[in-house]
Amino acid sequence: MDSPVKPASRRRPRGSLTREQVIEAALRLADQQGLDALSMPNLAQRLECGVMTIYGYVDNKEDLLDAIALRGLADLRLPRPLPTSADGILLAWGQALRQTLLEHPSMALVFLSRAVIGPGIFSGIESLARALSRAGMPTPAALHAVYAVVIYTTGFVGWELPRTVRQSQGEYAAAWRREFASLPPEDFPLTAGLVDELPRLAGVEQFEFGLQALVAGLTRAQAGAG
Repeated sequence: MDSPVKPASRRRPRGSLTREQVIEAALRLADQQGLDALSMPNLAQRLECGVMTIYGYVDNKEDLLDAIALRGLADLRLPRPLPTSADGILLAWGQALRQTLLEHPSMALVFLSRAVIGPGIFSGIESLARALSRAGMPTPAALHAVYAVVIYTTGFVGWELPRTVRQSQGEYAAAWRREFASLPPEDFPLTAGLVDELPRLAGVEQFEFGLQALVAGLTRAQAGAG
């Protein structure tokens, strides 16, 4: 009896990829399946090529992680026209950055674990520093303000992802209520009135509360220095 013929595996023709296509596919894979799924074999399978082919376009896994973070940043869109006040610019910047990090959930994890530096970051700094300078904020202060918002926003999204993005806010709320129900209520008289608020600490309301407080402090400090 003849052995069944194993179908030939599909392979992409040699030279038919670009670095941009590899990075784009890697970003989609990380967005859809999580950063843990971003391995060279998984990426090669998605691209229908050999694992070694990928190394013709990226140096190593670290190079790939940096590249997908920078590629994700390219999707960030600030409102046009930008607000004219320093606080308006910084608020718009934080809101746009959070939206991009939620659209590409792997980005926050990469930025929190790696020192990613690239041309797109310099372009962002230049654009924001120019806008803040027009609004009356000196460029050194503008740089520190921009990065105060970056650090807050990236950290917040890193906090938000496992709580109300990878699961629903309803599931997160149920976990709070379930855990509190196992405790003696007389020991927590104040917290008892806050249980319904706790799930909202990992969503847009809490983000805006912190962002507005941060920006108010940054602009107030700059006004005092002036």
